Amino acid sequence: MTGHSESNQPTDDESWVTVRRFTTLDDAYDHGLVVLAMGEDCRVEREPNDEAFILQTEETPSASLENELDAFSEETIAAVHKSEIPEGRSYPAGWTWYFAWLTALVAAYYWQGSPSADVDRYVSSSVGLIADGDFWRPFTSLFLHADLPHLVGNLLVGLGFTVFVARSLGAWKAWTLILLCGALGNALNSWIKYPEEFYSLGASTAVFAALGLLSGSGVSQSWHMRPHWTWPKIAAPLLAGIVLLGMLGGSSDPRTDVLGHVCGFAVGLGAGVVAGHFEHKPMT
Repeated sequence: MTGHSESNQPTDDESWVTVRRFTTLDDAYDHGLVVLAMGEDCRVEREPNDEAFILQTEETPSASLENELDAFSEETIAAVHKSEIPEGRSYPAGWTWYFAWLTALVAAYYWQGSPSADVDRYVSSSVGLIADGDFWRPFTSLFLHADLPHLVGNLLVGLGFTVFVARSLGAWKAWTLILLCGALGNALNSWIKYPEEFYSLGASTAVFAALGLLSGSGVSQSWHMRPHWTWPKIAAPLLAGIVLLGMLGGSSDPRTDVLGHVCGFAVGLGAGVVAGHFEHKPMT
């Protein structure tokens, strides 16, 4: 590039041909590099009104040079558009819903300690659900816990997942799906275990359903971004969900219902993909 003039007077050399006008000096220089790469001399001048910069060449630009400049302009616009992709819609955290859930779990835990509590009738049971038709078991078992550490652990882990799902989908929709997917996860677990007599209790199936919802919603949002995002970035929410499932949901303790965690996550993942599809708009 032969240089540029920052005077307010136009050039007197009429042999230079104006190729493009730009609102910023950086844009003019960037396009000038394209001209130089094509083996042509060029320069940048400021227009008299100081509102634009002009890119000039010594000769009338060829069709190939015009095409290269057009292509570079389109790439620049696409890059700016990509950098300005808005974040997904964010809702309030829904703390009222979380504390209502916390209250319900604590109340159920105290009820379990009463002499008249018929806990066995409300835990998740493969035989009870499928053979006896006790349809309420997959849902009611979400509110029962074996001991205080079991309860506190689910409340603490669930705190992060449920709040993030509420921020992603909205509190009422998030909590409806969390409890529904948790119950369906328990039902799926019982169906897989049947005819083996199997019992389980605890909110962890709903907690990992929340993780699945969060991951599935993220997958849908990333899928809508695919014109602008690479495949590793699109798959990141799914991979992150699987890693967290393995870290928090896996255990060598025989009392831990690992399959229940997986079932809750799987059901939540599917529901999250569907819910996220309607929540997040495609980018063009």
